[in-house]
Amino acid sequence: MLPLSAVASSPIASFAHIHRNRHHHRQHHHRQPLPTAHLPVMMTVGGDTLLSRQPQGALSLLPPVLSSIQLPPTPLLCLYSAILFLVTAATWLYLRLYHPILHPYPWRLASSPSRRKADKKRKVVLAGSYNPPHRGHVAMLSYLSQRYGEVIAVVGMNPAKKYAVTPQQRAEFIQRMIDAEDDIKDNVRVEVVQGYIWRHAFREGVSIMFRGIRSWAKDGDEERYLHFLNTWGPMVFGPLRWPLPTQFLEGKPEFNHISSTLIRNMCLEAKNKGTEADLSALVPEEVADGVAKAYC
Repeated sequence: MLPLSAVASSPIASFAHIHRNRHHHRQHHHRQPLPTAHLPVMMTVGGDTLLSRQPQGALSLLPPVLSSIQLPPTPLLCLYSAILFLVTAATWLYLRLYHPILHPYPWRLASSPSRRKADKKRKVVLAGSYNPPHRGHVAMLSYLSQRYGEVIAVVGMNPAKKYAVTPQQRAEFIQRMIDAEDDIKDNVRVEVVQGYIWRHAFREGVSIMFRGIRSWAKDGDEERYLHFLNTWGPMVFGPLRWPLPTQFLEGKPEFNHISSTLIRNMCLEAKNKGTEADLSALVPEEVADGVAKAYC
């Protein structure tokens, strides 16, 4: 008999060993996953069929049903985007104009300490004609001064319009009213603004524009037009700037009977009768005589 070492080294044994290795390699090779990083993917874009390759990584694990994506042509994508934008803008404008943000009396400060601290870093505007200013305006400026870090009382001016009492005179009346109030004189200032007030607000870094009203039922129709200008103005003439929020302060009840129109009518009536109008109940005493002389 041949020794065991001779059998192991015989040609037959070597052939069997090579055959087993090839069979094992073939089985191992068939168990290898096929590389998917370079498999072609058919995509249809705008009616054209494109041949691309799958990206490597997690995207290569997508099921085959997602590898064929039907995208609309580019003009349709632009049309869909434009329609979506217009619908969103129209909805937002409707909510802004017909559901404005109102602050009824009693006016409140922010509910949490963090929000109160944040409000003290903000700058706001209370815009109006102030023709003439009165006690209701002073009450609103006092509230805004307590809540926010800086308040600007803006007197609007139209350069094409002639005024019986100039905007500069009205600004002086407001400033004298503010100086007489110790709690608001440090962070409230008065400015006369020509043109769009929202432009001035952007330049000043204002966060909110306020308008004072007696109530939305009484003044809403007039205010809605100005609200429309403040909303669409920055988007159209900005150009393409997102508008600042406009909010409305409803008047303090004890002053809700006062309006600039009432004061002017009282002055006109007193002038026609040849008497002096007593405005002390409508405007602060510090400016009552000056307002009477300017308007009566």
